[in-house]
Amino acid sequence: MIAAGLLYLGLFALAAGMSRHAPALLGRWHAPRRVDRLPRAGWVLIALSLVAALLTPDWSRALVTWFGLAPLAAGIVLLSLAFAPRLARVSAVLAIGMAIVGLAFALAGAGAAA
Repeated sequence: MIAAGLLYLGLFALAAGMSRHAPALLGRWHAPRRVDRLPRAGWVLIALSLVAALLTPDWSRALVTWFGLAPLAAGIVLLSLAFAPRLARVSAVLAIGMAIVGLAFALAGAGAAA
């Protein structure tokens, strides 16, 4: 869940970092200073999602799942850009929630094991 949320956020940031898509995806948050930093942040989030997938006990299966989630998340960003940019923003908020909930479950599981 952590990897999926971070992957979506990374792809969202990459799309929002493009000057053509930034006004649609960021709305009133669109500012050239912010948009310039988004591609770098997007790549960092994508790398973190890959690391999160590789840190699981069943890392080989998580890696295959990560490669399957990448086109799915990109498709969600792409289709919402074309038809409903607001959906992409709502999905970004849901992705943040997924990452936080996944992290809470991971920490709870680590605390129970100790």
